[in-house]
Amino acid sequence: MVKKIFEVDTESLEDCTRLLKTAQSLIGQLKVSKFGSRKEQAIEIFDACMRIYNADISSAYKGMSFDTNPIYYVYTHCEPTHNAHVGKNGKTTFAATIGMTKLPFYVGKGTGTRAFDLNRNESHRKIRQRLQKFQKEIVVEIIKDRLSELDALMLESKIIDIFGLITSNGKLVNLDEGINNKERRLLYKDDLYRLSEFYKNSV
Repeated sequence: MVKKIFEVDTESLEDCTRLLKTAQSLIGQLKVSKFGSRKEQAIEIFDACMRIYNADISSAYKGMSFDTNPIYYVYTHCEPTHNAHVGKNGKTTFAATIGMTKLPFYVGKGTGTRAFDLNRNESHRKIRQRLQKFQKEIVVEIIKDRLSELDALMLESKIIDIFGLITSNGKLVNLDEGINNKERRLLYKDDLYRLSEFYKNSV
């Protein structure tokens, strides 16, 4: 690999801008060489998401009692412009594959009309207010319904882990990570690590 040395007049905006663009390009090339092409990264991210989604994590809730009535569902709150579709990247492809049309900023489980109650936390309220300024509304999507309480809890938890909390460089404004989060994450820790490494090092 050839190392290049740049001479830059630090008082020249043009020189500094050119150096910045060159450095960004080189950083991008280094990251692609470490993690593969963008297509390879997207496939790896999608595969990791699907393995988490399909993982059996029931052992993390052993000994706990839950309602077995199939009255629960898992839902998301989404911004109307954040579309989920196949081919954009690994996570949007995953979202579209499991039936989402939008990318979530909040994930929950509930019964009855719980999904349509938009009074949550402060971060959630700020998103709602910002959308209202542009005369847009939060999109509510039911991901899966007719679930037992345990099945709903497990699905909600896995989707939270896939999209991640905003406090951990993820996308979700949830305050609650779900029950037994440490135990369940051990069951797919390698895939969670893959997701965190790709996104920590993404351009």
